[in-house]
Amino acid sequence: MENKNNFFSFKRLFLLGKRQVFGNFNSLLIGFASVAGAMLVISLLVGYSEPSGLRSLNSLYYVVLFIGGYVFTSNIFAELNSPQKSIPFLMLPVSKLERLVNAWLLTTVLYPIIALLGIALVLLLAHLILGITMLPGAFSVVWSAKAFKIVLIYVITQSIFLFGAVYFRKHNFFKTLLSLIVIQNIIGVFFVIVGYLLFGTFNFDSEELIQNSSFSPAMEGFFTQTLPGIMKFVFYYLMIPFFLLLTWFGIKERQV
Repeated sequence: MENKNNFFSFKRLFLLGKRQVFGNFNSLLIGFASVAGAMLVISLLVGYSEPSGLRSLNSLYYVVLFIGGYVFTSNIFAELNSPQKSIPFLMLPVSKLERLVNAWLLTTVLYPIIALLGIALVLLLAHLILGITMLPGAFSVVWSAKAFKIVLIYVITQSIFLFGAVYFRKHNFFKTLLSLIVIQNIIGVFFVIVGYLLFGTFNFDSEELIQNSSFSPAMEGFFTQTLPGIMKFVFYYLMIPFFLLLTWFGIKERQV
């Protein structure tokens, strides 16, 4: 029973999260207020020139949500990567699993909630200041099926930056981003070579390839249905566990 308690405790998890939030409260508040203020100014400028143009900013709000989340996630283990703070941080009476769960909850649950509330607040203030009538669906950017799907994509992709937060010691966000670009280019070159070997062309228009290829119906079904289904399954169901596992090993290596 004692070993199980040493492995994971909700009380220790809560105290660790409370410590991290309130220990960095001032910097988090300044960062949030700065981004929200900038978004409010942009919203006011757009709404003043064209009131109906506020809805055109939805994509910008989502971009800010993603970038802000990736930066926040990349710095979630700042204490672990600091020579002055790493030893006191590692001496805390918490397990490796609690450190991982705490970081994951802060970046995938708390952050999206705060970010969406911030977007809603910016929209509300923009409508009130400009005197624009709030039509139905004015808050669809934060409360709709599309918003839920976008947040889900953020939750999935931010696991990569969570791993980068523990793997890199400095400039975690930029190093993770650069690594993604390099890996994407390598994968792209690999698929170009494979595609050329299979189809004999660098023109990868899907309809033209299917019409001109000599593949059997089963092979065509694999490339048009099975393979995309596998990739979708990997993205939605395996990506988070995979990078969480890598992050756990990273924490374990640093804590030994």
